[in-house]
Amino acid sequence: PNYNTDHPFLVKAALQQYTKLVGSEEWASRSFYLAVSFALAAGLFTVLLTTTGNLLTSLTGAAVLVSLPVFAVYQSAVKFETDGMLVAVWLFVALTRHQRTGSRRALAATGILAGLAFLTHWSAMLFVAALSTWLLIVAWRRRDASARRALLAVVTGSALGAAMLAALMDFLQGGWQNVLVILRNAFAIRSDPIPFAAWEAREWDYAKLNFSEALVWFVIGAALLIGVSRWRKRGVSGKPLLGAPGAGAFAVCTALVAVAWIFIFRQGSFVHVYWQSWFCLPIAVIVALTAEEVSVTPLRLVGAAALAAVLVAFLTVASRRAYAGVLADQLGTDADIAFLRSLRNDRFPRFVFVPVSEASLDSWFQGPLFEYYTDRPVVLATSGDALRDGDKALVLRFVQRDAVVSGLERWSGKRLANEKCGPRFCAYDVIGSR
Repeated sequence: PNYNTDHPFLVKAALQQYTKLVGSEEWASRSFYLAVSFALAAGLFTVLLTTTGNLLTSLTGAAVLVSLPVFAVYQSAVKFETDGMLVAVWLFVALTRHQRTGSRRALAATGILAGLAFLTHWSAMLFVAALSTWLLIVAWRRRDASARRALLAVVTGSALGAAMLAALMDFLQGGWQNVLVILRNAFAIRSDPIPFAAWEAREWDYAKLNFSEALVWFVIGAALLIGVSRWRKRGVSGKPLLGAPGAGAFAVCTALVAVAWIFIFRQGSFVHVYWQSWFCLPIAVIVALTAEEVSVTPLRLVGAAALAAVLVAFLTVASRRAYAGVLADQLGTDADIAFLRSLRNDRFPRFVFVPVSEASLDSWFQGPLFEYYTDRPVVLATSGDALRDGDKALVLRFVQRDAVVSGLERWSGKRLANEKCGPRFCAYDVIGSR
């Protein structure tokens, strides 16, 4: 029961009960998270429809969200980030409904969802903090009674949620001392400092893979233009920039969460490509608001709809390409499999994979999948002693293969011969001491 409780786990607990009913096969977890992703997209559609009243804007935002490569690839995967995003969109829906109608039920739902955020994921707590800050500024600058009521509901719900989370962790871990040790270790690992230049380069590579480089630059430019446009309209009409929470406020809050999430936990975001998932929400909203800004006449409305359709098609192609890359890393390509099968006629007792440097393909050799494609077992070399006479050594294919082989021979004290290389791997016979 205390597995992985360095995270709040409300949605994971629901998944556990779901698998008790339907079974624990792969389709069960994937179908559950497909439903979570659908509810997330429906929530974003509702946020946009409630705040803009524009059907094209709402459809564009939801369609872009589900077409973004990182969302499309991981929409059926069990990820905590998706849990936090789900609570965030529906919390904002409840808040917006209260701000526009004064509904007491919506106010109660706002408080309840703020509390559930603390039981769902750390990123959801960051969203509550960002939203609370927004409400505090609005309540202070405009003397807005509705914003004060909403802020009180959010703070009260958050306090209750935090208390419930603290009690639950205390129970599961057998005391606060154990809880603090676990949380301290989890935070230290995920926030372990990475050299900023290396981290920034990795995040940019991830962004191009997760969203496409063209879309990233488009969204940055569109966000600046929309911001400038709304500031000018404020000056002309006298309408306050900070008013009832709209789609712009949602984009700002989720963008702040996305930046804080990857920057605070730089080790985690350096390792995991999907830690940028929170950027999906502000990106989808900014694209949707761009469509709204453009479609001011019937002709421009048609043009905006056509461009949105083209963008969704482009993102769908990018998503398929990204998914193929994930499969290639996790399952291997046809050429990888053909290369491994070509070694079956060689005489050797086992494969030994040597992870020369950290790479996504390293995990391929740590489970039963690899042996499915071969007729020999595989072991992972963690020291030079793992290489024995007669083994078949496997390494990733490097450009400087001679230097790599020389280094491996010095490391293991063995000679490597009879090089055979496929697209991404090279195999060598271990034939004795140097």
